[in-house]
Amino acid sequence: MSETQDHAGPVPRLAPNAAMTLIIQARAVEAKVEGRLEELGLSLRRFGLLGHLRATPGISYSELARRAGIKVQSLQPIIKTLIDLGYVHAIGGVGQGRSAVLELTSAGGDVFDRAVESLAEIDRELFAAGDWKELGAVLVRVAQAFQRSR
Repeated sequence: MSETQDHAGPVPRLAPNAAMTLIIQARAVEAKVEGRLEELGLSLRRFGLLGHLRATPGISYSELARRAGIKVQSLQPIIKTLIDLGYVHAIGGVGQGRSAVLELTSAGGDVFDRAVESLAEIDRELFAAGDWKELGAVLVRVAQAFQRSR
């Protein structure tokens, strides 16, 4: 036996663990999603914000930040970028105590729709057959249950 090996035989493997498997696979899927969104000039954060704006036109900065789980100060530069890209329009907010509301522009709606289609392509690629198809169906049911509970 070598000095670095203190036991005989093959190194035992860990038993399959659902939590670790989910984490590892989620990271791989997240990287794929981020890559596709990047092709459209988006990030996962920007995509999520566009989704909130699609669902709630006229949302305030503070409400959008709350939904995104970030501070308004962190949201502002992201929204500025989305405004500069032509994806978001801020209405009002001029003067002390007046808050702006945010809306998706038609260009923002278009890029959001392209991103949604790109994510659907990833679903078709990953969850098309076998056990992966079954997993995809379960994940959709979990997402639907989560949406109903909100």
